Amino acid sequence: MRRLALLLLCGALCGCGPPSQPAGSGQLSVQPSDPEAVKAADHSILFVGNSHTAFHDIPDLVARMIRHRHPGRTVVTHMVPAAFLEDAARSASCRLEVETRPWKQMVFQAQKISVSGKVEYPRDGGIELAKAGKARGVDVVFYAEWGLRGVEGDGARQEKVYQEMAAASGARVACVGRAWEAALAAKPDLPLYGGDGNHQAELGAFVTAAVLFGVLTGESPTVLADFPYPNTDEATRTLLTDAAAKAVAAN
Repeated sequence: MRRLALLLLCGALCGCGPPSQPAGSGQLSVQPSDPEAVKAADHSILFVGNSHTAFHDIPDLVARMIRHRHPGRTVVTHMVPAAFLEDAARSASCRLEVETRPWKQMVFQAQKISVSGKVEYPRDGGIELAKAGKARGVDVVFYAEWGLRGVEGDGARQEKVYQEMAAASGARVACVGRAWEAALAAKPDLPLYGGDGNHQAELGAFVTAAVLFGVLTGESPTVLADFPYPNTDEATRTLLTDAAAKAVAAN
């Protein structure tokens, strides 16, 4: 089972408060969003995911990118932590957000996927959440992660599963793994991965958020080459936003 040990920590890592039950129980305790703020925002985006969404605060980074491009617009993001989407589908706090809040967009990540590709894990929970969002008129996006470092074909395997879930629910897919592959093909020593070869480092978070920005706004991520981001220069930002733009265009 891929990434399980670190995924079970996501409730504590995401800043939304610890789970009220052990992660994986489907009983996640998070503070609810403010429905009036969600309704009033120009961009309101619900994120449901694990540490691959929580590390380096991808939701906030996407919001900052939108504000950078459109300073006059209001952006509200909210994250519901879940070890896996099957857990999220059983979570009362997640159902509250999906079924009662007036979100304009939702991003789902954390499908359980086999590294070997030999095991098929249930997809019903993620598909059900996506359908629930679509039934409310929400633009729903599955966020397909990058592959584990050094594991050939893992990124493509990730995307294939999410593409099939999107086809079953009417959702779209943000092909984040493709952007990672394009960036590393251009410059193999880019430090996109954290030390565990699994999670995103600071630059990995940037290219991930740039893809999500592009999919959610319909704008090319290349407009983010001047986005003020720590420990990067213009050449690096241009390389990463070009890679993100290729991934968005391939959707």
